[in-house]
Amino acid sequence: MVKKTAAFLMALMLGLAVLSGCSDKKESESETGSAAGTTSADTTAAAESESGETEADPYLNFDYSYGLSDNGFIEGIKASDYVTVPDFTTFSFKRSEAEPTESEVQQPIDTMLQSFTVQVTDRAVESGDKVNIDYSGSVDGVKFDRGSAEGAEVTAGTNQFIDDFLYQIIGHMPGETMDVEVTFPDPYKSNPDLAGKDAVFVVTINYITETPTLTDEWVKDNLESLRAYFGTDKIEKAEDIRTFIHDYYFNYSLDGLIYNRLVEEVQASEIPESVHEIAKRMTDISLYMNYGVDTAQFIELGGATEEDMEESINIDAKLFLLYQAIAEQEGWTDISEADFTEATGLDDNSEVIATYGRGYIAKYIISMRAEAYMKELIQLEEDGE
Repeated sequence: MVKKTAAFLMALMLGLAVLSGCSDKKESESETGSAAGTTSADTTAAAESESGETEADPYLNFDYSYGLSDNGFIEGIKASDYVTVPDFTTFSFKRSEAEPTESEVQQPIDTMLQSFTVQVTDRAVESGDKVNIDYSGSVDGVKFDRGSAEGAEVTAGTNQFIDDFLYQIIGHMPGETMDVEVTFPDPYKSNPDLAGKDAVFVVTINYITETPTLTDEWVKDNLESLRAYFGTDKIEKAEDIRTFIHDYYFNYSLDGLIYNRLVEEVQASEIPESVHEIAKRMTDISLYMNYGVDTAQFIELGGATEEDMEESINIDAKLFLLYQAIAEQEGWTDISEADFTEATGLDDNSEVIATYGRGYIAKYIISMRAEAYMKELIQLEEDGE
């Protein structure tokens, strides 16, 4: 529930850019939206003026639902007057074009496992262990520069440090303090004064860092935390995690394929001024959340040309019309409180609505529905068909 709410809020803050900007396959793990990416909101929420005074965040009181009715439709616009909903059954893609590689599935698993590491203190250090140590080195009883550290993360049984330093900690227990005797290499470019000299390092082993292995048993023991991590209750065993990540990447890639096809095939007879303005404001939100600037400032800083930004805004405007035209066709005229709760993961949506307005959130819901609608109709072909 928590993860779902966080993902929903990020989608809102990035301007409802569902499908848009997905032309490149799997850019990163948090990656949808025409200007989406890792947000820098925490570093740009307040800008500094020339006088050095902190200016108010211009988006704190931003009217996110500007020009939108409570059901997410663009006020005064019948979208089907401007765009024709394609026959999505004629959209055909090769399944292999969207399939993630093994490494693309494994990388987020490895990242996840790193967040579940534990500190072990009840066994001796073994070769290959990640070990946290404090050390202080001296030559002839005199400490030398850059010879001490606290909380250093090392791998036992490697050549990460000089000589056989990290072999000597093998077999010792966390909490133990020991002398490690080594000889500096000759020559020793890092510090020529130490070249060839014998040194003693007083080493305290703090703990061994263990990264778990993805097994059914481990998943069972950490089920609640894993469900919260991935934002889904559909996890029971290790394979469920692999399936979840595979499907995430597959759908993200498929979004990109659909987006490219829509850009090519959907034509708007006209982009009403009000629709263009909404698309521009959505772009401003995305740019602000990523870079702390609006469209005009982004252009001024050389992030894109005015022509490129105008083309991007017009594409978004065209797709906004398309999503609404699908909603008109399918009769999605009412967005219920249950729909809000399903989208946000919140039992009480009052705070989210107070910030973004009903229209903005309803538009997000319509975009999600439109995406699902298209995916149900498109054709996925196996290689060779």
